[in-house]
Amino acid sequence: MDNGRVKLLTFQTWVTRWDWYSYAKGHRERVPHVLTDRSPCPDPFFDPFAPVEERRPLISGLCRGLKSFAPGDLYIYITAIDPKVYAALGLGPLDWRKRYLGVAALRVRRVWESHAEAAATFGPRQYVVDPDCTPYPPNLAHDPRGPAAVARSSCIVHVGTQPYTPDHSDDRMWRGQYLSYHRDRQRDRKLRVAECVVERVGGREVLRLVADEAPILTPSDWGGRRMQVMGLPSIDKEMAAQLCARIAGEPAI
Repeated sequence: MDNGRVKLLTFQTWVTRWDWYSYAKGHRERVPHVLTDRSPCPDPFFDPFAPVEERRPLISGLCRGLKSFAPGDLYIYITAIDPKVYAALGLGPLDWRKRYLGVAALRVRRVWESHAEAAATFGPRQYVVDPDCTPYPPNLAHDPRGPAAVARSSCIVHVGTQPYTPDHSDDRMWRGQYLSYHRDRQRDRKLRVAECVVERVGGREVLRLVADEAPILTPSDWGGRRMQVMGLPSIDKEMAAQLCARIAGEPAI
C-alpha cells in the first residue's frame, strides 16, 4: 500500500435508517445505489455512473469539514446499517448490536485548493441519477445556484438535525440545506478537495454499492475502538489492508 495516512470514517447511506431504506427500496429509479451518501451533496462522491477506468471520486469536506488532505492518504469508508435493514436484507436476525458495512477505500491522488478550482476540471456528464447531467460532481458547492446538487426526490433533506425523506420534504427545505453547505461549510471554511482513485486489491475495486455484497463489520474489526464523529484518525497499514481486502471481496491478506 502507498505511503500516507490511513483514516477510517463512517458516513450515512440509505441503509443507515429504516425509513431511508424503505424509500430507496420503493424508488429504485431514484436511488439506484443504496451505499452512497444520501445528502443533496454526497460526500464522499464515488462517481458511480462513470466507467470504472474513468472514475474521478472526490472528498470535498462538506460532511465533516475535512481539508488536511495530502496525496497518498487513504480514506476507508464504512456505514452503519439499521438493525431492521440488516434483517430485511437477510443478513442475520433482528437484534440491536452495532454493525457496519464496508463500502469503499479512496486514495488521494491530488488536492485542489477550492471547490471552484476542482469543478473547472470537469465537464458536463452524468454524475448522479437526477439530474442526469450536471456540470461537475454534486459535492462541489461553490455555486449558490446549486446546479450539481442531487434532486430532492433522490436525497434526504435535513432541517436542523431532523432528516426528511423526499415524500416529507419540500423544495424550500432542499434549497435551505444546499445553501447551508454553500455558505457555512464550503465558503466559510475554505474547503479544499481531494481527488482520489478507488483503491484496488487483487485487481478489484475496493468499492461496494450494493448492500448485500458489502462485508459486515463490527468494532472488533478495528480493535474495538469507539468510532468518533471524525472517525479513527489513524489505523495501521495491516488493519487497513485487511479491511480493503474484505471490501474488495478478496481473501484476507
